[in-house]
Order: sequence, then structure tokens, then C-alpha cells
Amino acid sequence: MSASCPAEPRLLTCAILDDEEINRLTLEHYVAMSGLLHLEASLSGSVEGLNFFSDGRRVDVLFLDVEMPDLNGLDMLRLLPEPPQVVLTTAHETFAWEAFELRVADYLVKPFDYERFLQAVERVRGLVLAERKEVVTVTSSQPLV
Repeated sequence: MSASCPAEPRLLTCAILDDEEINRLTLEHYVAMSGLLHLEASLSGSVEGLNFFSDGRRVDVLFLDVEMPDLNGLDMLRLLPEPPQVVLTTAHETFAWEAFELRVADYLVKPFDYERFLQAVERVRGLVLAERKEVVTVTSSQPLV
């Protein structure tokens, strides 16, 4: 028996979407250090991101850059029928209002440090756990037929 087995269900799945390799590598490193996340995909563009989600893949959280070639991250997010929790990772504070309207979970302004990244992960974790609890409560309150 492995001592780490009970912790497995608590890991959140995540994907990274950023056109700059250094930013993807930094986020991949932070994800690995956190012990709270399982990285499903590290993607370099919006089209790649749309393909990932259109294939029916799901994650709990998407770390999403805004300014990318082809399609910006916010426009890509609008195209997703059931988006995951989103943490925007951008060098620009000017997208904050739009992010608020899209109900993103957090907004990280580059360059951000590991501590700020962890704050975002904890915020998302709370949101995802609340969603899961609602699903369990709704499901368990259904009358048996």
C-alpha cells in the first residue's frame, strides 16, 4: 500500500496554455512543486487549446495566457461550451474587467512568483471542491425510484 494513495483524489487536473515556452516551463515547474496539481497538457496556442477541449478532454483548471497569435485567450475561452476554472496569466493588467465578466478564478500578472501561484491554486481548489460538493449534494438528494 502506498501512503500517497489517499491524496490522489485531491489532486486537481490542469492544463497550461501559453505561446511562450519560458512561461510554460515556469508554470510546469510550479505545478510540479505544488503537489496539488496533475498536469494533463502544456499547450502553445489557442488553436491547440481548442482542439484539446473539443476532443472532450476536461481539466479542473486552465492556466491561460491572454495575448497569443491566431486567437487570444479570452476569445478562446468564450468558445468553450463548458470551460474549466481559469487562471489568467498575462503581462497586462488591462484585461482584468473582461476577465471578471468571464468569471475567471484568478488573474496572475507576469512575472508572478511561486507564492502568488499557490494563492491562485488554493482559490481554484476551494471553487472546485465547492462544485464537487454541490454535485454530490444534488445527486444524493434525488429520490430513489
